[in-house]
Amino acid sequence: MSGGPLLTQLLVSTVVAFLFVGSLLGFALGIGLVLRAGVMLPFIRFMNRWVSTRQALAPLERPLQLAPLASGARWFGAVLIALGAFAAAILLAKLDPGAVAGLFKVDARTSLLGILLDAMRWLLVVGSLAAVVIGVMLLFFPQAWRRVEARANRWHSTHELEVAGDVLRPSLDRLVEAFPRASGLMILALSMVAALSSGMLLFGG
Repeated sequence: MSGGPLLTQLLVSTVVAFLFVGSLLGFALGIGLVLRAGVMLPFIRFMNRWVSTRQALAPLERPLQLAPLASGARWFGAVLIALGAFAAAILLAKLDPGAVAGLFKVDARTSLLGILLDAMRWLLVVGSLAAVVIGVMLLFFPQAWRRVEARANRWHSTHELEVAGDVLRPSLDRLVEAFPRASGLMILALSMVAALSSGMLLFGG
């Protein structure tokens, strides 16, 4: 794991370390199911407690009414046009992702940091140009902006998503409870393969 940019190496090492720790936990779970299924099954039931999401998502179900932009605020369109055009020009002319990436001694064309910086710059440019478009609509096409604003402020219920996330599906847990030792052996074998693979990547270099 050498020769690449520092940020990429750090990201890959973090993912591999996470997989290694997870495989060790799976290894311990598999041993527990094989040797002490009577102890592990109550622990699994305790860890698989169902927690309803209805109360957490209840605020999303409340309609939020936003007041439309007053017609007297059309001057705000001129402000948006000026600021958006200025920001877009500065971002395109002055912000160089390669120079910023050079401060971290990485190549902007191939490193993850350079790609993120370039993507962030273009995202900000698009946002600035969007501000210009909104400003033009506020100044010259206020009725069209009101239609866009009314459509964007429509309330969409999250009830269907909430119900889908609130359904308990314990089929895999029931399979483990029905065949604890066979499930433990399978978990043990898969965790061993994952631990060996991630361990070689993590400690082999």
